[in-house]
Amino acid sequence: HPSIDACAQLRAQGIRAEDVECIDLRVHPLVLELTGKKEPADGLQGKFSVYHGCSVGLIFGRAGESEYADEIVSREDVVALRRKVQAVVDTAIHEDSADVTATLKDGRTAHVFVEHAIGSMQRPMSDAALEGKFHDLAADVIGKARSDELIQALWATGNSADLRQITKLSQP
Repeated sequence: HPSIDACAQLRAQGIRAEDVECIDLRVHPLVLELTGKKEPADGLQGKFSVYHGCSVGLIFGRAGESEYADEIVSREDVVALRRKVQAVVDTAIHEDSADVTATLKDGRTAHVFVEHAIGSMQRPMSDAALEGKFHDLAADVIGKARSDELIQALWATGNSADLRQITKLSQP
């Protein structure tokens, strides 16, 4: 999501959650329609909260599966930062874009505009990033060794006449 990406970029610039007065998001109307949950109560609700995504993007530099665990959604620092995120609809913003400005307690501002989300056609994920995301999601289900083997089998799918090995490796 471009808002998560923008907040991770703010973190990479050295912005820390404890330095933030507020974060202003300008987003496409669908963002708030689909992910406008301001106060998620658990991990599932967190997945429908652009506010939570921004908060963990800034705090952790990412928003993978583990950042949507119930204990992270209810963590005090995450909740505090989430409440500082203000999102407004801007019909001029494309649905895979986000315009994010962090106002810091010392009065400085930091701005990031994400024109296209990571994983879009205009900004595809690198093979390494794709593998990392796959491993983050698959290793807990099928184990690290098997997820390593499966990703190699998936990369070779175009050269394979038989997909049974992939289905076998995919089963927990």
